[in-house]
Amino acid sequence: MTPPKCCTLALALIASCSSAPGPGYKASNPLVLPDDGPLVWTSGQRLPSGDHLLPPFGADGLEGALLLEGLADEVVDLSRLRLRGTRKGTDLHRNEGFGIVIRNCRDLTVRGGELGGYRVCIAVRDSQRVTIENVSFDGWYGDRLRSTTAAQDPSDWLWPHFNDNDEWMLRYGAAISFTDCSEVTVRGCRGRHGQNGILLSRTTDSAVYDNDFSFLSGWGCALYRSSHNTIAHNIFDYCVRGYSHGVYSVGQDSAGILLFEQSCDNVVARNSATHSGDGIFLYAGHDLVEGVARERGETEVGGSDRNLFFGNDLRHAVANGFEGTFSTRNLVIRNDLSGCAQHGVWGGYSNELLVLKNRINDTPGGGVTIEHGQDCVIAENTFHDDDVGVELYWDSDPELVDGPYGEQRDTDSHDHWIISNFFDRNTQDVVLKETERVRFFDNDWGKSGRRPYIDRLTADGEPDLDLETIRGWMADRTGALPTGHIARTSLSEWVGRFPELLDEYGRYRGPQVPGAQMVRAAERGVPDGDRSTIVMGEWGPWDYRSREPRPEQRQPGGLLADVRWDATWFRWSPENSDPRGDLQSWRALAERPVLQKNIPHVTDPWSDDDVRAVVGVNHFGLIARTQHSVEGGRYQLSVISDDGVRVMVDGETVFEDWTWHATRRDQVQIELEPGLRSFTLEYFQIDGATALSVDLERMEE
Repeated sequence: MTPPKCCTLALALIASCSSAPGPGYKASNPLVLPDDGPLVWTSGQRLPSGDHLLPPFGADGLEGALLLEGLADEVVDLSRLRLRGTRKGTDLHRNEGFGIVIRNCRDLTVRGGELGGYRVCIAVRDSQRVTIENVSFDGWYGDRLRSTTAAQDPSDWLWPHFNDNDEWMLRYGAAISFTDCSEVTVRGCRGRHGQNGILLSRTTDSAVYDNDFSFLSGWGCALYRSSHNTIAHNIFDYCVRGYSHGVYSVGQDSAGILLFEQSCDNVVARNSATHSGDGIFLYAGHDLVEGVARERGETEVGGSDRNLFFGNDLRHAVANGFEGTFSTRNLVIRNDLSGCAQHGVWGGYSNELLVLKNRINDTPGGGVTIEHGQDCVIAENTFHDDDVGVELYWDSDPELVDGPYGEQRDTDSHDHWIISNFFDRNTQDVVLKETERVRFFDNDWGKSGRRPYIDRLTADGEPDLDLETIRGWMADRTGALPTGHIARTSLSEWVGRFPELLDEYGRYRGPQVPGAQMVRAAERGVPDGDRSTIVMGEWGPWDYRSREPRPEQRQPGGLLADVRWDATWFRWSPENSDPRGDLQSWRALAERPVLQKNIPHVTDPWSDDDVRAVVGVNHFGLIARTQHSVEGGRYQLSVISDDGVRVMVDGETVFEDWTWHATRRDQVQIELEPGLRSFTLEYFQIDGATALSVDLERMEE
């Protein structure tokens, strides 16, 4: 008897992709692979043990490989199973579709096993009390990073602002994704070699603890419109992109932990998210900031408010240890925010932000920087070896101050408290500008002996009070004053009253949270270091703690990385040699160059600081030429530019954007004959920002 087609496929799949079952194991009703849809798991069934290659079904693979639907009170044990959509080692951007799809389930547990080779390994929707535990993930979706060691590529920036239509998981993928769920649990899971770990979208009252999703190129754990969740005792280290040690440090919106669009009342406690883009990145969302909710007729809309961040290790972020913006009453308590490249805490447009008992040391930017904030409390923190300890200011920001956000919310800087902090060896202890009613009490300013530079300091409500008295309100018990710069600012005298937030949380010992995993590197006995340990490959950060070989770092130029260019710089005048209107006159100026030099690569309009000093930053041109031998075939030319650029091969223009424009990345496909080819680059800069790089890659067959 000939078996039906679906069974034939199942037998062939198991024979070719499975390892032998373990000793004593006997499959009960092993599932078969249909030819027209995913495997459907039903009560009492079990997948055969071993390695299985199961591609997903449906348009873009969104029906998944294994479907669990409408189940209740079930345990799905995958502990003897390794399930993949592509073979191990496949380039991450080739992983598509969903692995396990869970829909409309309740009281369901998925336990054990290893998954990989999908865009989303486990996608859960419209379910309650689903538990994912002790599952390992290896090699799911990730973007190929285009940034090089010399310059970042703007196409690598993430865009977390939109997710109402599943943009996060459909665009960026995840090991585990929950959408429209409640009371779910993720515990004891681990993932490497992917972009995002755990996504919670419109998911509430859930617990994520004792997991490890580190060395990823996006977010360790990300929340969108998700509230009343607990994220505890997890390791989300080295979730980073946009970094080249000693060259640039931007993060490109990667983060260990991300909270966006009205994610409120969450507890984020005792996690490690070191060496990430931001350790924690919180943003109110477009509903408030861009006025989207108001356009829908909603008059009461908040940000990502009332979240607690307690006892987290957020050191060595390539941007900010904690970034929380446009939101109210967030609590940042007893975290380690040291060694971050930009700020320990960035709290733009924050209201009632409490920064209490944190370590914020060795920060090149501000330890705590808050622009356009109100009623923030900075108390009992340590600030040493920072460029600036505390920075509070208002500045001209018309897009926000005069835009939809400013029409709904206060954007002045006022009523801040700086209480019982310790400052030592900072370049500036405080910087205050355009800020009203700042109160100081019981700070320790160390032993610098320097006094602040003051440009118009007044006492709120007392216009005739002398400067010496007002300045004395900042003094510590020894009479020392902070170093720094104070301009157009007013102080309020301390009158013995603590702010409400400090009364409420001054003796707070921390939340009761699930989980027991030790998260700090020293506790786990693994290597720990500064940002120099971040090494970016084309798929993300190198897991230097493993035995994996160090990845090749992407070099500027691609196939043009090793060529040298004969470069000529010259100045031009908008009046008589504008390249957009008189190209020949502009080109003729190259015969009277400001500078000529043979350069190793094109990663900016100058190649080095010495050239920049001679050429300047406005109204200059560059013409560079080189030759390079290529194989015949199809190539991709990538050009980052700001302003005009033209690329020619053997005298023929293959790419042109001869305009004044903001930084952008363009790609074109070109056909090249084999042999020695001549490349010519023409570029002009008008004013403002600059960018220039040229990258050539052979197209994959």
